[in-house]
Amino acid sequence: MRPKPRQLTHPDHRTVRLLEPGTIDSMPWRPVAGSPGVWEKALCDNVELVYALIRYEPGARTPGHPHQIADHHIWAVAGRATIAGRPVVAGSYVHVPVAVEHPVEDVGPDGFTMLQLHHRYPRC
Repeated sequence: MRPKPRQLTHPDHRTVRLLEPGTIDSMPWRPVAGSPGVWEKALCDNVELVYALIRYEPGARTPGHPHQIADHHIWAVAGRATIAGRPVVAGSYVHVPVAVEHPVEDVGPDGFTMLQLHHRYPRC
């Protein structure tokens, strides 16, 4: 007996999805709860994946509490900050393994914008 193919959670998993700059610009920035001056724009959010732009105003911060079921992949788009105590500038890539604290602090005078990707692990 052959195993069943894995079911993907996104209904259009075989369709190329394009968000053009105008579409992304028109999407609302939403405040991040408990983090004044931090805003997010979800580009994709389903059961397994979350892709979001996150914008920090100068001086803003997030505590970076550890996530027990998700790795984070971060690409710094603009500005500078520290993540887990390490300096990050535009063009940098950061991988945060599951269950690791990753505070974002020391946001520069021009703010900081990043693309953050979460890959959630299934719970057993």
